[in-house]
Amino acid sequence: MKSEKRILLILSICILSICILSFWFGSRSSASPLVSGFVTEVFDGDTIKVSLQGGRVETVRYIGMDTPETHHPNRGVEELGKEAWKANSELVLEKRVRLELDVEERDRYGRLLAYVWLDRGKNKTMVNVILVRKGYAMPFTFPPNLRYTDLFRKAFMDAREAGEGLWKRASSRGFSPAQVWAELPSLAGSFITLSIMVDNISESNRRFSLHPREGNTALIIYKSDSSLFGPIEGLKGKTLNVVGKVVAGFNGAEVALADPAQIISVE
Repeated sequence: MKSEKRILLILSICILSICILSFWFGSRSSASPLVSGFVTEVFDGDTIKVSLQGGRVETVRYIGMDTPETHHPNRGVEELGKEAWKANSELVLEKRVRLELDVEERDRYGRLLAYVWLDRGKNKTMVNVILVRKGYAMPFTFPPNLRYTDLFRKAFMDAREAGEGLWKRASSRGFSPAQVWAELPSLAGSFITLSIMVDNISESNRRFSLHPREGNTALIIYKSDSSLFGPIEGLKGKTLNVVGKVVAGFNGAEVALADPAQIISVE
C-alpha cells in the first residue's frame, strides 16, 4: 500500500511539473502584452521618450529597423535623418501608443526595445513598419527579438518597388568602389547605388567583408543577416549592383547589406 501511494505521489509531482513547464514555455513564446504610454519626445527616426502608466518614463528604441542618424557623435546628421525624425514625430509625438516587447527587453544602453503601435481602437498600425515602408529605415535584426522580421522585410521590398525614400535618392547616384573611396568625405551618410565586382572575402567574428580588386570600398554583411544571402563565398567573382548607405570604416568606405532587397542585380 505504501509503495502504491509513493508511486501515485511521484506521478502527481511529474504531472504537476509538466503542467508548470508547459505553462511557462507557452507564455514565453506568446506575444508580450501591450504597455500603454504617451510619447513626450522624439529623439530621431527610431528613438522616443514615453511616459508609461504609473508615471515611469522610458527611452524606447524601435525594434527591427534602423533610421539614419541625426546627432551621431562621429557621423553627425546623415541623409534622410531629419526626414525620418519628422515622419516619426508626425506619427507619435504627443500621442498615446502601445509598446510590445520581445524576448530581450533592453539594449546595452538601457533603452527599452519595443514594437510601437498606434492606439487607434481596432485599427492597429506599427510605427516601425510604417517608417520602413516609407523608405526612411533599413531592416535591422535585434537577435533574439525577431518576432516581426518577415513583416519588416516585406515593407522594405514595398519601399523599393514604390521608389520611396532612400530608394529614390540612390536611383540617380551610381558609383564604383574607387569613386566612393575618392569622394568619401562628401558621400559618407548618403544612399547610393554601388557596382562592385567581389574579388575577395574576409571574415571576422561578427561579419563578412566583400572587397573589390580596386577601390578601397567594401560591402559588409553581418553574420546575423548572412543566412538571408545564401553561401557568402558564392558571391566571389560576381558583380553586384546594390543600394546602401556609405559609411567610413576603419579600413576604408563601407556599404552594409542588411537585406537581399538591396541587391538590384548580380552579374
